[in-house]
Amino acid sequence: MKRRLENISYKNRTLKKNFDTIIISGKKLFNFSSNDYLSLSKNKRIINESKKWLETYGSSLSSSRFVSGNLDKISLIESMISKFTGKEKSLIFSGGFLMNSTLIPTLTDNNLGQRNRVEIFSDKLNHASINYGCYLTRQKVSRYNHLDLNHLDFLLKKTSRKTPKFIISETLFSMDGDLAKVDDLRIIAKKYNAILYLDEAHSLGVFGKDGSGFAFGKKYEKEIVVGTFGKSFGSFGSFVSTSDEYIKKIINSCSGLIYTTALPPSVYASIYAALKIIPKLNKERKNLLENSKFLRNKLNKFNIDTGNTQSQIIPMIIRDEKKCLKLKKKFENAGFFLKVVKSPTVLMGTERIRLSLTSSMKKSSLIEFSELMKNYSL
Repeated sequence: MKRRLENISYKNRTLKKNFDTIIISGKKLFNFSSNDYLSLSKNKRIINESKKWLETYGSSLSSSRFVSGNLDKISLIESMISKFTGKEKSLIFSGGFLMNSTLIPTLTDNNLGQRNRVEIFSDKLNHASINYGCYLTRQKVSRYNHLDLNHLDFLLKKTSRKTPKFIISETLFSMDGDLAKVDDLRIIAKKYNAILYLDEAHSLGVFGKDGSGFAFGKKYEKEIVVGTFGKSFGSFGSFVSTSDEYIKKIINSCSGLIYTTALPPSVYASIYAALKIIPKLNKERKNLLENSKFLRNKLNKFNIDTGNTQSQIIPMIIRDEKKCLKLKKKFENAGFFLKVVKSPTVLMGTERIRLSLTSSMKKSSLIEFSELMKNYSL
């Protein structure tokens, strides 16, 4: 089956009764595919702040941050991000794919026209944007077995001590919902004097102290943390948090920052508002993770393989694309929208339906879904 764009419409998304619904072909469906984990894209405080900035600064900054688009308030937001992530400095980028694909070549000194030897060690199930960034370095990339730090250590041992090393991992994996051991990755990075690059896209807002993710806390001077605002923050854009030294290198060398129009003021406003709200959402985080555990346990009782997920992302690993599509159709008829994920997004033979939960989902909806699942044979 080839990919196609599916037209989706919404009723008023700011009404609670519509928070987790979408409309496809005129039919209202419960949406199990959103990354809006804290439901902040519908938060009225965020919307009002966005309106205020839109009316004050207009709809666009109309240029790169290096020309005339570096609104003074951006520095304030970046300071807030640094406090949130526990790092020295931060920079806001456009989309996460653009950031990862240009930041990795920059930090390894392998932008277009450069050739500096470095060995990259990347988890085999890292996001496509990371893989793309690694490819653009034109350097050796070793993809270690998923979450297998013994394999990572084995590969690192085989490299020359003189060769610069770069370790990359997501902290919460977007298609499997499982978690990296960040403290152990730090130990290995220190052992081999490697740069450690952690992608917190799906963990920020949900895990860690006040939603600050897994990388917050212990310091490692050669650590880079990246994340996105299009998920738990309910907005758009991405960021990098790291040391002042690395930030200076990024400002001077990263094409994804230098040659891109700054985000619209209304988007910066939504990020600003979300940064003030997220630390206060401990109740929502607790509810989200409890509901996720509840649904996982229900599905496991029906012999549905959910892998090693420990998060709000729950894969139903069916291993057959046709069965996935058949199940998707049945659930659409019952009022649920599911997303089928197949190769090359996931490995061939691990085709799945990826469920992602939000804090506004009611347990009654999860019970209804699981009861339907019990009656559908795969």
